[in-house]
Parts: sequence; structure tokens; C-alpha cells
Amino acid sequence: MQVLIVTDSLKESLKAHEVAKAIAKGIGEVDKGIKTQCIPFSDGGEGALTVLNKHSAGTIVDCPTVDALGRPMTASYFLFKSEKKAWIELSQASGLAQIAPELRNPLITSTYGTGLQIKDAIEKGCTDIILGIGGSATNDAGTGIFEALGGQLLDKNKHPIARGGAALEQVESVVLPQNLGAVRFKVACDVDNPLLGVQGASAVYGPQKGASPEDVVTLEKALTRFATTIKRQTGREIAALKGGGAAGGTAAGMAGLFEAQLAPGFSLLSEMIALEKAIEEADLIFTAEGKIDRQSLNGKVPVGVAQLAKKHQKPCIGLAGAVEGPYTPFYEVGFSGIFSLQNGPMSIETSKENAFELLADTAARVFYFFQKSKP
Repeated sequence: MQVLIVTDSLKESLKAHEVAKAIAKGIGEVDKGIKTQCIPFSDGGEGALTVLNKHSAGTIVDCPTVDALGRPMTASYFLFKSEKKAWIELSQASGLAQIAPELRNPLITSTYGTGLQIKDAIEKGCTDIILGIGGSATNDAGTGIFEALGGQLLDKNKHPIARGGAALEQVESVVLPQNLGAVRFKVACDVDNPLLGVQGASAVYGPQKGASPEDVVTLEKALTRFATTIKRQTGREIAALKGGGAAGGTAAGMAGLFEAQLAPGFSLLSEMIALEKAIEEADLIFTAEGKIDRQSLNGKVPVGVAQLAKKHQKPCIGLAGAVEGPYTPFYEVGFSGIFSLQNGPMSIETSKENAFELLADTAARVFYFFQKSKP
């Protein structure tokens, strides 16, 4: 039997490769003779560089830049070997992980550091930039990237505005960069949230980045002003763009400022590493992420894996730190079953601290049942 293990990370707990290792350990405890193949994966956001570095021809480039608060740091991106193409992972420079919880503030955080990485890739000859978004500490609609690449955002007095999400309430006009030539942008985006509204960037993701209820109101006004300015000046409608709210509106901003194409990150990455072929050759698939809920249906790793498993009529087991119903939609997309790693009453903190052991335990119990239930 060939068991394929395709996992995302458990945020603030385990990295994707650690999740895969835990599941493989649990399976091995039931049957040491089982052959497992582990593919730590990503939905195009955090973790994509690791996937590409292991499965694609190219190199990891370390680039001097700044974090979301403007502090100097070094961040990495992937430079493809045979193409003038780079994969930039927004979370590397502009991610929440680099900012201590008490310092998180989407009113002032910026994607400028990610823009410096893109600039470095362009200077190295890249004409195709794929931006993987996810795990951002920002709510600036990607305007920091715009500024780093030579663009300007001006107030009513033609003065440059400050960086960060709140400052966008002052934007009156934009000056497009003139030195990008034929550079094409693609944004790996796996959520449906629009830029504005109750399901928008500020309302849904702002609190995760440190925004208070009052801050959310401020950020919503700022993004509304930004969207209005973009429509007036370029004619591009980004306010209701499907997926535009991803990464603090970075997806919408890239579409409005650079005419970037939004594409499913899972699909982009899975095609690059031939994931479907691996699923086709497996007898059983395990997949996992921190939480399997309605948001997962918007292209997250486990659902993408389940859909490919269904296509090839393979059983697929989903494991998560938490699962949330209704469950029928998950069975319909291809899951044979979904299971929480918690094996008794416990706090979230306890679950995170013991995630490796809990995953191994859950994988062992599920795999034992799978073996025993076979004809």
C-alpha cells in the first residue's frame, strides 16, 4: 500500500513538514511496512518556497529588505532556473510571523518589504512575478509594493502619503511606475473575500492582525477611498473583485495598480510539482491543516487535495486541529472523513503544545480503522 501525505502547516504550532512527519509516524505505529510519501504543501502563501525548492528547478535567493514595520531584515524568494520567473512569498517580508503580537498594527504595517523583493527579482531579469499571498501583517492593499517599485500615492496637495492601511484614507491620486516594462504579475489567491464589506479584508482579517473594532472602521474607510481612487483614475473596479480582500487587500491592489491576474494558488503550485500524478499513484491520501471549516472550501490545501483524490477515486482523510460543520460539503468535494486531532477536552494552548503527538495518535487510530474496514 502506498500512502500519500500532503499537508499544510498548523499555524503557530507545526510547520507543514512536521505535520507530515507526525502523520507518517502514526501510520508507522500501526504498520511499519507501509510505504509513505510526504509532500509538505501550501495553498500558495506561506510554505510555497519550501515546496518549490524541493520539487522545482531553481534557487532560493536571500534578499535584504524590511519587515511590515520597516525594520531591516533578510527574506527569501524562489528564482526559477529556466524561466525569467520568480515566486515571491508575501509572508517572508510582510508576514504576521515577524511581528510580535503586541506590535501588530494594520493601521501602519506595509507591504513595502515585499516590493523590495520583487524589485530585486526584476533587477535579476525576471519578467514574470508570481506573488503568493497569505499570512500577511498588513491591510494596505499592496500599496507598499507599489511604492517600492516606483509608484506614488498622493494626497490632495500632491504630497506622498504615509505607508500603511490607515493612510490610504488620504489618497487622491496615484502615479504609476514607468520602469517595469513588460513585467507580468500573477497573484496566487485562494479566498473569495472581496476588498470591502462585512466579508472584506478589514472586517474579516483585520482583527487577526491586531485591529480593534475602531481600527476596522478606519481601515474600511481607507480601502474604500483607495478603491474609489483606482476606479476614477484607471477605470478598474476592485471593490467587489472576487478574492480581492486577500492579504489585506493586496490581491485587489495588485489587480488595480498592475493589472495582475488572480489565480488559485493551490492549482498553480500543484501543477508545478505534478501533485495530481502522485495522488493518482497513491492508494490512500492523508491531508491536514490547522482548521477545516467553511473557509477551507475556498481553495485551501486539504480541499484541493480532496478534489484531486475524488477525481481519481482515491480515499482521502482530512485531519485538523479543529473541524467545524456542516460536514456534507466536505464529503461532497472528496473527503472520506475528517477528524480533529483532539482526543479529549483540552484548551487550544494544550492542543498546540502537543500537536505532534496528537496528530500521530489520530493518524494511527484512523489508519487502523481504514485497514480493518477493508474487504
